[in-house]
Amino acid sequence: MDESTVEEVRRLSRAAFGQRYRLELMVSIANSPDGLVSLGELSAQLGVTPSNLQKPLQSLLDTALISPTHSGDSRRIYYIRNESLAWAWALELAGRAEAFIA
Repeated sequence: MDESTVEEVRRLSRAAFGQRYRLELMVSIANSPDGLVSLGELSAQLGVTPSNLQKPLQSLLDTALISPTHSGDSRRIYYIRNESLAWAWALELAGRAEAFIA
């Protein structure tokens, strides 16, 4: 996404969730081929610090959209995407940002 689209996604995220990065985080998790992600990977992918993602990640845990999983790597906690229509909705909402900018 280009910078103006990212800013629009963040605006929509704040409007929908009260959190600036939750929608981006959801899109990244939704687009993960196997649904397995870590905070470090997500931080690098989105270009934001892990501390910016901790609260939105906790929200996803609290709503059971993701679950912690054991990966055998003791240095990282991995999360697995749980089945939900919320992922398709997040992709739809983010798509509106791109349409709004176009």
